[in-house]
Amino acid sequence: MPSPKHRSRRMRRVFVRTASRIKLHYRKRKPAKQKCPECGKVLRGATRLRATKLKTVSKTKKIPSRKFPNICSQCSRKKIIEMARGIKLGEQE
Repeated sequence: MPSPKHRSRRMRRVFVRTASRIKLHYRKRKPAKQKCPECGKVLRGATRLRATKLKTVSKTKKIPSRKFPNICSQCSRKKIIEMARGIKLGEQE
């Protein structure tokens, strides 16, 4: 019988093959995928790891190297165009 902390589904169940038998290990689940705050699309190129594992990963593998890495590429493209033109896209005079 697993301990009470392992009875819920918050822990992921992983079957591990050992020399004598197959054992059940419990691991923490991956965090949710990051989403663009403007349009809600899933961000491409953002690593899905817990904070302890994220420390060991290099900066170039954590986030994209474009100008606005926290929003999707389409929204960042719109934002750059808006900044260059000095107006908001979608607003009509």
